[in-house]
Amino acid sequence: MRTALLKVPLAAAWLLLHAECAFGSPAPLPDNVHSHAEKRLWMSTPEVTQLPAGIPDYYPIKRARSPQPPSGVHVPAPKDHPYTNEQDGHADFNRYSARSNTAPGYQYKAPTLQGVNSVLDPNKQSPLDTGAAIVYKAATSPYSPNGTLIDLSKFAAPLPTNKWWENLIIAQGIDPIHPYPYRVTCLANASTIGFPQFQATATSMTSSGAADWTVGDASGSFTKRLVTDTDALGVQVTWTGSTAAKMNARFYKGMPFVTYSFTSAAPMLQTIHAIMKVEQLARTVNSNGVSSASDAVELTKELTEKPSLTQVTLNDNSQWLIASQPPIQWKETGASALVSQASSAYTGFIQIAHLGSNPSANLDVLQTYAGTYPIQGDVTYAQIQNSQGTTRSSDVVLFYRTNTDEGGDSSTVYSTTDVPTSMQLLSFVLPHHVDMLPSSALLKPGLSGYRSAKGPLTAVAGNIITYSQPLTSVSFEGTRELSAADKATVQKQLLVDVASNADVTAEDPYFFGKGIAKVARLYQIAQEVQDTASASKLSALLVKYLTPWLVSKSNSDPLVYDQTWGGVVSTQGLADPSSDYGQGRYNDHHFHYGYFMYAGAVLAKYDINAFAPFREAITQLLRDFANPSYADKYFPYMRHFDPYDGHSWAAGLFTFGDGRNQESTGEAVNAYYGAYLLAQALGLDDTANFYEIVLNMEATSARRYWHPTRAQAAQLYMSPFIHNVVGILWSSKADYATFFGADTQYMYGIQMIPFTPATTMLLHADWVKEAWCPDGSTCTDGMKLAAKQSNNDGWAQLLYTAYSVVDRSTALSQVSQCTPDNGNTLTNVLHWIATCGQQAS
Repeated sequence: MRTALLKVPLAAAWLLLHAECAFGSPAPLPDNVHSHAEKRLWMSTPEVTQLPAGIPDYYPIKRARSPQPPSGVHVPAPKDHPYTNEQDGHADFNRYSARSNTAPGYQYKAPTLQGVNSVLDPNKQSPLDTGAAIVYKAATSPYSPNGTLIDLSKFAAPLPTNKWWENLIIAQGIDPIHPYPYRVTCLANASTIGFPQFQATATSMTSSGAADWTVGDASGSFTKRLVTDTDALGVQVTWTGSTAAKMNARFYKGMPFVTYSFTSAAPMLQTIHAIMKVEQLARTVNSNGVSSASDAVELTKELTEKPSLTQVTLNDNSQWLIASQPPIQWKETGASALVSQASSAYTGFIQIAHLGSNPSANLDVLQTYAGTYPIQGDVTYAQIQNSQGTTRSSDVVLFYRTNTDEGGDSSTVYSTTDVPTSMQLLSFVLPHHVDMLPSSALLKPGLSGYRSAKGPLTAVAGNIITYSQPLTSVSFEGTRELSAADKATVQKQLLVDVASNADVTAEDPYFFGKGIAKVARLYQIAQEVQDTASASKLSALLVKYLTPWLVSKSNSDPLVYDQTWGGVVSTQGLADPSSDYGQGRYNDHHFHYGYFMYAGAVLAKYDINAFAPFREAITQLLRDFANPSYADKYFPYMRHFDPYDGHSWAAGLFTFGDGRNQESTGEAVNAYYGAYLLAQALGLDDTANFYEIVLNMEATSARRYWHPTRAQAAQLYMSPFIHNVVGILWSSKADYATFFGADTQYMYGIQMIPFTPATTMLLHADWVKEAWCPDGSTCTDGMKLAAKQSNNDGWAQLLYTAYSVVDRSTALSQVSQCTPDNGNTLTNVLHWIATCGQQAS
């Protein structure tokens, strides 16, 4: 969530969480503005008169009082924000639990997978964590965790800040979360479940927000709900009150059933629709192979343990399956509620599932797997493998412990060998999973009529989902060496940029990061072209610019360590959530600090002695947004990255009805690229391998969901939303717009910056060719038209640079006529075209 900086009429200026690139000349600073505190309020933005279509109207907006100052310091603008135990007997697996002053040896005891050799053990201390004290000044956030939303007796800093379920623990905690395919809210006295209906226009794909069912206690005993547990893939919520009654739910993405566990309660299901039909279904099991008395005994036992099943039809024509164990005989109260016929308190679980677009066929599948639900989710990244010559990959393993697992809570070895079908976990996977899963892993017959904001959901069965993530190798250098002619051209331009475009004067973390990474790119290129004089100057500049931020902490907006949540934030961002793009509330840290990582990595590679004074400060920033260890007492594990979706989420501690979002996939890729390079430069091979896997997962999801072909877009987002680019992808919607404008160049450009060798992971030639002129020879849409309309500014240069993977000569004829944005140089553009674009003929 950030912006481009362009001139704008004051009445139309709208300042948002997310500023991506600054192009164009700044306007004069008014005479009555003098102080830095005042200067930070000024920012010019695109010439728009209203929020782009598809952006929620409650998105934080604040009017600019004046254009940007002329100093070249691109400072952030203020934004207003409108928000300020499974079952008894199941152990809590809380990775963020209180750590008794983070006593040495704290480890999260996750189950291990037989036959899987993890690339990095997340329960051990990371080599990035040297045990040194935090080098940033300690501070306290004015925004404290809310003890009425999260059980602070079980949780202590570092706390999660960008998880897909973050809405549960911020603001009032009543905004929805989106455990595909459902929309769930958790109120103080109940939970709601909705089955979203998706609809598309040319500019957005959105989903309805109806709460089809409300789940609670018929006696109204629930008065408090808390997040009581989390794991790598999901979250647990617990409802209690003044009596012994209790309700638990664990929410995971891709679960066809939403499961609630009750203790001494009176379950009630209430719907906003009228109930048309309630039908008790017979319980069945697979009797094939029953050939002995012992088989018959086992069959009887299995039948007894299966939940009872009830099919409910509502007046909106939707059909639902309700499973309960022990069995509940439901009775209607009024026209829209179901309660148990039994008068005694109930202890057990109920499951609710929508029957999709083909209720009869889906019912056959759902009733087979009813009764099994996850009690813990985890992910393992396997060691990198080489196969078929130079092809490299890593197995990514999503695995779940369930209520039916043998071994109970004491089990440390996880296996699904010989688990009966009726005890296996049924779940959904996303399109990018399907791309990498063997076809044999997909359930046949499956389930139809279920989707998410990322397209159709596909059913799989089994407690382990393993797919092979292909790895594209990237390094500090481009994909090929410079030719002699290209080397001469790049070196000539390098001298110009070292003399005139190697300054870094920004005062906020984001634009300073862009600036320092720009200098580091020039340094990297100087080393490649063996220009030792330029390299020496650039190395000195890196040290000069990094020192106030990372050593002396003498810059005007110093970074501090927030002890309240556990993370490094800017001083101004901590004091004012509208400053520094929400940085103090943990928005976009991966975007901001990824630039620092790249600069640190290049300096470490070529001058480890010059890097030494910055090492601890840099690695602590890396631990802030991409900490690979649960044992770290200062930073949460992988702050932004979502292993199920395969990409990161932004938005920090700000709540949105559409869930989390991510706009700039280019900067997300850059974040893990910088992390990978830094670990590599420091000789931390296992850590580098881990980041390489995460980097490739981020790029894979970015290509699949933000860079679709038109055919893919029609499948994922539905016609007429058939664009080659998505501007913002949310948990429950997709926008053909950005937070700073709806111009086409913004949407394409924001998914590309910054241009580094890692950008090749996003810009595949087939996609660029289609996106350049997607409607054929007329080119009334796409990158070509956007580049022309950009009037040779920084956006146009980005688009022409991207086009070089298809047409080198056209790209070269255009890029030199464009003005680079403040995080780029013509040297970098020419180098990228020569080493990553189409080869010279």
